[in-house]
Amino acid sequence: MIWQIGKKEIHHNLTTLRFALMIILLPLLMIANALIYGYGDDGYITQVNAYNRQIEKKLAHVETYAAQSLGELAVIGPGDMPKRPSPLKFCANGSDEVIPRSVIMQEYGAASRSSRFGDFEAYAWKGPWTLRYPLNSFDEGGATHRIKIDWVFIGMLMSFFAILFTFDAIAGERSRGTLSLIMSNTVSRGQVLLGKYLGAFLTLMAPLVIGILMNLLLVQLSGSLSFDSGTSLRILGMVGLFGLLVSIFIFLGLFFSSHVSNPITSLVWLLLTWVFLAFVFPNLLGIFVGNLNPIPSIDEVSLRRKAQLEQSSDQFQPFGASAEPLSSKLNQAPSTENPSATRRWATYFTTQKGIETESIDKHIDQQFQQVQLARDLTQISPIATFQYAMEGLANTGIVSYMNFVKQARRYRQTFIDFIKTEDQSDTESLHIYPVKEGLSQKPVDPNAVPVFEEQISYRSVLAQVGLLVLFNLLSFIMAQVSFLMSEIK
Repeated sequence: MIWQIGKKEIHHNLTTLRFALMIILLPLLMIANALIYGYGDDGYITQVNAYNRQIEKKLAHVETYAAQSLGELAVIGPGDMPKRPSPLKFCANGSDEVIPRSVIMQEYGAASRSSRFGDFEAYAWKGPWTLRYPLNSFDEGGATHRIKIDWVFIGMLMSFFAILFTFDAIAGERSRGTLSLIMSNTVSRGQVLLGKYLGAFLTLMAPLVIGILMNLLLVQLSGSLSFDSGTSLRILGMVGLFGLLVSIFIFLGLFFSSHVSNPITSLVWLLLTWVFLAFVFPNLLGIFVGNLNPIPSIDEVSLRRKAQLEQSSDQFQPFGASAEPLSSKLNQAPSTENPSATRRWATYFTTQKGIETESIDKHIDQQFQQVQLARDLTQISPIATFQYAMEGLANTGIVSYMNFVKQARRYRQTFIDFIKTEDQSDTESLHIYPVKEGLSQKPVDPNAVPVFEEQISYRSVLAQVGLLVLFNLLSFIMAQVSFLMSEIK
């Protein structure tokens, strides 16, 4: 009986104007998506070529300084860490235009400094490297006003079509008097509800799957996508996300359609609900979080860090105002023959680098926390949850950059540990990090230097899939209870 009701719904849906609109608009959007992301000026191939050039530059950087000495490599650092572009950006753009594609390795001060200590000759030095994150703001919504025709946008449109196909599913039958005829047969209300759900779901998903296949074919012909097992599984997961989102709004449509007396009232309530879930809640909650816990600007952080660095530096200057004893001052150049002076410089570099690293890491962590709080709150909307899950599978968006930064920090410590371990094998070294004169002066094999490799994390996606399943259960219960309590006539 459920399948018979479903077939009747499918037949009815196929003869409506809304189905004709969907069957025209959906392929056009899928084709536009493939053309924009497959053949655009900044397509995947262009990004991959830029990424490969960055990797080659990074390898050349490591080879150059590793050939000089371990100490030189330790101070200069491993080079910038580029973020690999996602081949599935066309599925979920994630505002990647404003998200950096690398973590920059930079010295905390000028490229080179020179100090003179009375009768001692001048000592030219460079401060040890630190990580910098070249982004001032994570305002995803205000980054660009151009609509991204990606799968996330198409998913939002499919949720709109879901309410168009269900706003009159029960209210229309009631107003025409056919609902009482259906219920006069040996059929339960649950069977009627599931039959109408099945009919709407198949009507929406069949054209969507066909459109996705067309889209993937065009993207593959552009050379922007190669179907390996991992990519194929992620695409299948995205199709599943489409199904979960469409299912939620079908149940919402059935809820309102059974709860009100006529189809027009049902449509009005559904449109209001869709607008609030798609636009109002995500934007209002994002603004609320930004005002609730404002973070310092990049200029304020820079000024504060500069003052801390100057105050710390004054403690080490031989002619500064600090009351520190002369034995702790930088009054001699570091060298292998002067371990005490080398240790003082190591203390100075470590202190300066600590201030720099703490300031930069703390500021971006504050931004990350603000973004994460906004995302957690906006997941009250299933459309926002769908978007975040799609970005997670595509490895785009701000969360992918957050994971990238965390991995870059772990690599920073891995690189430092490698330097210290490699230095221990040189018996002639002073083993004083991070002064190049205090470390091994011998070359190091560049192939032994740890290589940074980005790993994709799907932990957040699992939580979002769980939320979408929960939304489905709640909307199904709402629709079922509403239909059971509604009048037939």
